Amino acid sequence: MKKILILSFFALALSALAAGSFTVSGSLGYAGGINGGIEASWDCQLFQPAKGKLRPTVDLEYGAGGFQGAFLMRHVFPIGTEGLGLGGGVGLRYDAGVQAYLRGDLEYSLQSALDLPLIAGADVGYAYGFGGAPREVVAHLKLGYNFKF
Repeated sequence: MKKILILSFFALALSALAAGSFTVSGSLGYAGGINGGIEASWDCQLFQPAKGKLRPTVDLEYGAGGFQGAFLMRHVFPIGTEGLGLGGGVGLRYDAGVQAYLRGDLEYSLQSALDLPLIAGADVGYAYGFGGAPREVVAHLKLGYNFKF
């Protein structure tokens, strides 16, 4: 499963490069749980529909339970004009087995306040495990940087 997540990450990076103009966001955050952990997220905007942004996302995490990873498609809608975004995604997650993953996201762009392309955010999701994998609620707090190419 780890190899599949890593290959998905690189395939996603190559498809983004082939798409031309794109935005890549990277974030490092706190992985929710009793003992916590570190979560790193990478996503790229493949295209922008009429409202919001459609983003394939790869999350890699290491915490008290060991390695976890997720690949999902998420759609973030702008809320108001101040850089607030609300959205959700669906995908697969790995934590001692494969899990179906449903997640909600909240993002706030700090561009206007700090004049830097920083993003603060949080997400909460539910992972449904198959074949012995755990069923769990997953949450993260994030601070990230938007790279525009």
